[in-house]
Amino acid sequence: MEISEQQAAFWRTYSRQLSNTIRYTEALAAAERAVALASGTAEGWYIRGTCFAMLARYDEALQDFEHTLQLDARYVPAWDGKAWVLGILGHKDEALLAVNTALELDPDYFDALKRKKRLEVL
Repeated sequence: MEISEQQAAFWRTYSRQLSNTIRYTEALAAAERAVALASGTAEGWYIRGTCFAMLARYDEALQDFEHTLQLDARYVPAWDGKAWVLGILGHKDEALLAVNTALELDPDYFDALKRKKRLEVL
């Protein structure tokens, strides 16, 4: 692993730790550093999208989830993240398509299973 990818991995991990302590603005800054160091890594874009969503910056979150899926169309958390944001924005049909894609890729993905149940009752 090259130095910039090692540094990016550090910032991705740090961003997740900050998110877990509800420090979303700082988590976003760490995710942005990770993306700057390794822009071709789907995980960094996904983490940044999650930070945007937690900060209620839904359009930016959706863009990052879409970019994640361009880098890796099989990245299940990004399909679930896309469903999450689309659901918040009131796009139920699109959200269901995204969550169903997540579940096709990983039928046991817990967050997507929960999200699908919530979307179906809307």
